Amino acid sequence: MSNNNYSSQEIEDDKDTPFTILPFLIVIYSLCVLSIDLLITFNANLFFSWGIFNFTLSDLLLKIPILRDYFIISIFENFDLYKFIFWLVLPFFLFNKFIDFKWLSFKYWQKNDYIVFFLFCILCLSSLIFVILSPTLRMYYPGIGRVPYKQKVFFFFQQFFWIISWLPGWEFLNRHLLLRACRQISNEYGWFFVPIVETLYHIYKAMLEILGMFIFSLIACMWSLKKENNLMAFMCHFIIEVGLIFLLLFI
Repeated sequence: MSNNNYSSQEIEDDKDTPFTILPFLIVIYSLCVLSIDLLITFNANLFFSWGIFNFTLSDLLLKIPILRDYFIISIFENFDLYKFIFWLVLPFFLFNKFIDFKWLSFKYWQKNDYIVFFLFCILCLSSLIFVILSPTLRMYYPGIGRVPYKQKVFFFFQQFFWIISWLPGWEFLNRHLLLRACRQISNEYGWFFVPIVETLYHIYKAMLEILGMFIFSLIACMWSLKKENNLMAFMCHFIIEVGLIFLLLFI
């Protein structure tokens, strides 16, 4: 069955689906966990110190006596358990009935989709040049090109596991659950709420990065809705993040 036929069928199914409160619960949940994450990140003192929820996989593993003496645990120092649990694991179980696994499959990809994906990857990697050209981004993302090789290897794995801890959850929560919930609430313009949320979440970063995030989110959301598939947006985002790690290793 072609993607267009599938899209039409899903639209018909949506029309036959009775109104539920679930999309609104997803919107509320998403806004809450993203807002709390910002409070944790900045250790905000709102009623109490939110930094107490800033725990990593390394913190957890160190509580296991037999593992305390293993240096390898330190590569998980940036593995954010809050993001991993509340952006991915918990919403997966809470809103399992709302998940459309067809959006998470290569099954409906066509030849043109792979071509577009390749072009998007080149464009995404090319955008990293701004990290070199922009003094503000250079300050925000300092390179480690002069550090010893072993430290570079350690840095790579530490950053890689940090990406693993948040990026799948970010894309799942925002680009799948929230995007589909917003479309169900308002089929015509609801999706635009997601780029706004993602941009506001990055409001504390450099203006150039905020603009880049907004543009990426717009394109990623439109493409995800058009193809009813999240994999291209996820992989492009993943390539940007891993590409940034490699860039920082050499500048």
